[in-house]
Amino acid sequence: MGLKVSENATQFQILEAGEHLGVCYSIVDAGTREEQYMDNPPKLRKTIYVTWEVPSQEMDDGSGPLVTGKKYTASLNENSALYKDLVTWRGKPFTSDELSGFDVSKMVGAPANLHIEHYETQDGKTRAGLKAIFKPDEFKITKTINDPVVFDLDVYCDFVSGTTNEETVGMSEVFDKIPEWLQEIIKDSIEYKSASAKAPVKEESSPTASGGLSELVKDTEDENIPF
Repeated sequence: MGLKVSENATQFQILEAGEHLGVCYSIVDAGTREEQYMDNPPKLRKTIYVTWEVPSQEMDDGSGPLVTGKKYTASLNENSALYKDLVTWRGKPFTSDELSGFDVSKMVGAPANLHIEHYETQDGKTRAGLKAIFKPDEFKITKTINDPVVFDLDVYCDFVSGTTNEETVGMSEVFDKIPEWLQEIIKDSIEYKSASAKAPVKEESSPTASGGLSELVKDTEDENIPF
């Protein structure tokens, strides 16, 4: 993966400020939890995490491209950040049919012009933030450098609750590729906790034994835009 952090790190690489051509390689449905925004009362929010790689900027150790990501409320309300970013990314508004359900998995492999700005944290460290996303000169689904990730929490919860088939086992393997900090966020979701409560009780083993995106999206077709 292109992003490396450690508990004891005092410095880490950040993207240069300005515009960069990025490619979306990861979409993660992180589920629903109670969150508070500024001084507003806490409310339940379903969130997704979107991550882009920037091929033109590499890690100093040569392990891969630098990446940037953004957390979104899983909503296509016209006031939502996801709606606004998708409109500028696609370069066109949504149709009424698309607003009834949009397949965000189509974003994986799609290029985007990413506007990065630097800012300082309260402890004086410089960080890079993704401030805007724009339509690139050419839309063409691109093979990503990092392994593509599309994590559907609904399918994974079926696995957690005891359903094992090719789809659910495959999604559990996708979960294992997700950074640990994001895995913990997923495990704190209402969906995961509910699925865990339904999981069959495992019998004690001997010492030698081995131990939605679907709700947000519906498929839509567009001849000119890949998502």
